[in-house]
Amino acid sequence: MLSGSDTVYVLRYFDLIGRAEGCRLLLTAANASWTEEHPEWPAEKANQPFERLPVLVERSNGDEWILCESLTIERYLARVFGFMPTDLKQAALQEQMADQQADLAPAFMAQLMATDDMKSKQIDEFNTLLDRMVKEHGRILSRNSSKQHLFGDQLSYADISLYAFYKVYIVYLKIYQSNIDEIVKPKLTPEIINLILSIEKEPLLAPHLSKCDSMAAVLTSKAF
Repeated sequence: MLSGSDTVYVLRYFDLIGRAEGCRLLLTAANASWTEEHPEWPAEKANQPFERLPVLVERSNGDEWILCESLTIERYLARVFGFMPTDLKQAALQEQMADQQADLAPAFMAQLMATDDMKSKQIDEFNTLLDRMVKEHGRILSRNSSKQHLFGDQLSYADISLYAFYKVYIVYLKIYQSNIDEIVKPKLTPEIINLILSIEKEPLLAPHLSKCDSMAAVLTSKAF
């Protein structure tokens, strides 16, 4: 752990799950000293780096350091707090997975906003990417002896990234597309569902997840 005990963090984001959930989970798992701010938007847009959120503010020994872009923040925190492998190749595999997951966001918005003549094509493209991502998660998990983690036998950046990914697509995005959970859940294998539930039970994440709706209730519902 590189961060000193006097280091404190501020995470700026909207009061919703969105792109900051992985950051929240990493800060929680690390037992970091952190708070969350919800800037007035768009009034405070011009005050943020690149005029976007999330933003991480790190304060230590009187110095202040600011970072933006959700995946960049996640990777920084994962390295600072020891959730990213020190081996460069092993770390690259976890970062690769996070990048692949991020590819799904523009595809989701494209099918959501598509005109009638393009709707079917955009839905097919979204489903193709989603199927590919679920398959990749299954492939990674099948190669690990521990079925409670994607890599190794301890909580890692990849586990946190996967959990946040499915939470976004099963819970959060329902505010934009009410049936998105009905599209995503049937694609999940029992092994991936068990992995998600195992991550949700991780004691290190309890301080944050105890305040959130449980994924277990959604994934184990009779409707599924």
